[in-house]
Amino acid sequence: MNPKEIAKKWFRQGVHELEMAEKNLEIGGYDVASFLAHQAVEKLLKAGFASEGKEIPRTHYLDELAKGLQLPEELYEAVVELTPDYTFSRYPDASSGVPYEQYTEQMAREKVEIAKRVLSYFEARWGRP
Repeated sequence: MNPKEIAKKWFRQGVHELEMAEKNLEIGGYDVASFLAHQAVEKLLKAGFASEGKEIPRTHYLDELAKGLQLPEELYEAVVELTPDYTFSRYPDASSGVPYEQYTEQMAREKVEIAKRVLSYFEARWGRP
């Protein structure tokens, strides 16, 4: 499979996960929305690697992915805020409580907005694959 096809698959999955994050906001699934925001950003960043013909890193750490693509500092800092959600939103033993009880609507909306910013950045930098 060529890099453009690979980028398109990662991009489409990232956009889908962002859409699902938004739907979870509507039904009060704030932990799920936060997790899916992380996943959307991860997929979009990996699509960025493919768009540039680079090997896609096998990591869930958004900071590593963002550094590898040299995201602008402001966006990099926003993306880093999502990194813990890969674990904290799903595992009760990763924090001091049950994940779904610790996420608020405001927290989740902010995380989804970060994912939307990454999508906008992606489209400005690489276009839609």
